[in-house]
Formats: sequence, C-alpha cells, structure tokens
Amino acid sequence: MATCKILFFILMHCVSCGKCDLFYKQVGDEVSMNCGLNTNSDIEWKFNDILIFNIKIKSGTKLKGSSHIASKASTDGETFKVPRLETRDSGNYFCRQSGSVKQHTVYVVSVFAKPGSVLVQSSDAELHCDITKNPNKEVQWLRPPNGQIYHEKNQAIHLKSVTSKDAGQWTCQVKDDLKLSVTLTVVAGLQTTAVNVSEGDDTELPCSLPQSVSQRLVGGKWKADHLPKVSFPTLKNTENKGLHWNGKDSEKVNFTTKQLSTNFDVTLKNVQHSDAGRFVCTVGFEGGASLSVETTLRVVAKPSGGQVFTKGKGKTPAFKEILTKDVYGLKLWIWIAVGASSVVLIGLIIVTVLVRQRNKWMKKRVRKLRSTRQPLTAKDYCQCNRAKNEVELGQGVRPLPVPRQERNPRTRTAGPNYTN
Repeated sequence: MATCKILFFILMHCVSCGKCDLFYKQVGDEVSMNCGLNTNSDIEWKFNDILIFNIKIKSGTKLKGSSHIASKASTDGETFKVPRLETRDSGNYFCRQSGSVKQHTVYVVSVFAKPGSVLVQSSDAELHCDITKNPNKEVQWLRPPNGQIYHEKNQAIHLKSVTSKDAGQWTCQVKDDLKLSVTLTVVAGLQTTAVNVSEGDDTELPCSLPQSVSQRLVGGKWKADHLPKVSFPTLKNTENKGLHWNGKDSEKVNFTTKQLSTNFDVTLKNVQHSDAGRFVCTVGFEGGASLSVETTLRVVAKPSGGQVFTKGKGKTPAFKEILTKDVYGLKLWIWIAVGASSVVLIGLIIVTVLVRQRNKWMKKRVRKLRSTRQPLTAKDYCQCNRAKNEVELGQGVRPLPVPRQERNPRTRTAGPNYTN
C-alpha cells in the first residue's frame, strides 16, 4: 500500500511539473541526467531527498552530501552522471535550481535464473527480470531457440521440469532499446558409471561436464567415504590461475596441474581390493547449483602370467599422462621429440664436417706426392749416356746383338779378301 502511494505521488508530481525523465538501465550501466533549467544560480542534486551535490556556481565549489551515490557520481553542474549502476541506485533524482525542480526516475533492471543458469534435467527453475522499485511493470519474454514470444509477461516466470528444449538464451525485453538475456544450460541428472580395474594397476575416475557452460564454476571436490585417509584435490577458481585443482600429488591420487574447463578426471594409482567402492565428484556453480558424478570402482584379481594392459587401464594411462605433462609451457613429448631431432641433426652435421675434412686431406696428400716426384729428362731415354758398368754384360745377361754382316756365313766367305 505504501509503495502504491509513493508511485501515485511521483506520477502526480511528474504530471504537474511536466519535467520528469524516465530511465531503464541494466546493472553495471551508466546513466546521464541533465538539469536543463539554464539559470546561473546554484544547483542542488538529491537522491530520494538525500543530498548528493551542492554546487556554488559563482565560486565553483562543490559540496558532497551523505548519499552513497556521491562517492561514484560526477557532475559539472548541469549534467549529472552515475556509473556502475546497482539495484540500490534505483529511485528519484532531483535537480533544484532557483526554486525550480526537475525530476529523473531511474529503474535498474537485473536478469537472473534460480537456482542458477545450469539446471539438472526435470528440475524446476525461475527466471527473473527484476525492475527495482517497479515490480508491477510488464515485460516481454523471448524464449529459445529463435526468440519466440513467451506467453507470460510477468517479471518472474516459472519453468517446470526443464528439458533440453528449454536450454538456450532467454531474453527479457523491458522496452525496445533495453533487452537483457540469461542463458540456460540443461544437463542430465546424477551420472553413474562403473570402472573395472586389475589389482595393482592405475585407473582414471571420470568426471566431466557434457558441454561448456556460461555459468561460472566456483569449486568442486572428489569424495570417497570408504577411504578417509586418501587425500583428494579440490577445485578452485581464481583470477590468476582460473579453474584448477588445488592440492598435491600423493602416493594414491594423481591429477593434472593445468587449467581446467569441463574435464575433472583424477587418477587412482596402484589400486588394491580395499579401494573398491563408491567415488563421488561434485562440481559447484555460482548461485548455488551443483552437479555430481558417481563412479563405482570394481577391483579384479590380475590373471596369472604377468601384468595385463587394457585400454583405459593399467600402466599405459599413467605413461601417457607423464608424456602429456606440461614442462615450461610445453608437453613433455614435444620436448622429447625436439631433443631427438636435435641429436640427429647434430650427428648429421658432424658426419658432414668429417667427410669434408677427409676429402681436403686426400686432395692435399695427392698434391704433395705430385710435387715430390722428379721429372724425366731426354738423357734418361738414351743408352749412350749410361755408365759402362750399366752396359757390361754380367752373368746371365743377354749378349749384345751381332752386326748384320756377321750374321750370314755365306756373306763372310764371299768377301774380296777370302783365300783358300
């Protein structure tokens, strides 16, 4: 009743003075108001009859009042601005100058979902388009997937047993130039999985969201009531690291140290029969909503004949996880590949240098041998210049050739000086 009286008084005041401006603004926006009286007298700005500023035009001094808006508002006298609007900033602003008063009414609008924008399938939800200090104003809701008009025009609407068809962007249209939206994500209820693992092996405990969500994740944890002494990490969301696991690797639990998005798996190491049981992963969202994943772990005896390696179990996942760990911003397998490539490249360079050096040494040796060999002269080809001891017949040496005239006996007896 009191609210109706106040609204009626404001309406009558606006009608009587004809100088009432109306603003609808979203939380976090800025509103700018103009006095518009155009006189040279002092100006006084008030919020719901609480002084904000008193400006002395002649001296240029500006006195701050007791209103909470004075700490963030600014004015040059004629124009008044309020940044970073909050719901408590909704109300009436008055500019008084030379006995004349101009009124401005500001409504701060906020849109949100209860219990949150992430909803479990078949649960109920509420969508709110709150217009502070004006709860009776009708709004137009537009629903997904293509902005169809929703039949209710209340500031708060109720959704019963939500399904995937309700997921998407819901828009509250206060007026043509002011539309505020909230995006709903609908996921399956409590997820349950079963994991079988051989005794002594490592295994992953699965926990993941089906898709990326717009609502901010604020925390989460793993819990196993039957293993009170096992230390599990907790989820934290900070400005520096974003969403990450907070904790240290233990002899029993291993987890990634990189920033998380939708996958919150952890690895249980050296599984024993006493580890079998129920493991629960819970993820919390801003606004109080939470989702859980339940995993039932079964431990079986390892078959005789050695260690068993199966897909998703055994030592292979642990080895893969080691290779995918971050080392100075890169995966470990990348560092190994770069190191192996570097070794091969260095080996090729060394072999190339040694081959070039060997070729140079061989060429140098050939040139040296050629330079030390004595050249042959014309005299070396003539036997007449040889020493006597070189032409004397030795034992077993071929005799000198006989002159042609002495070779034929007939020629010797037919000579002119032959006698009987």
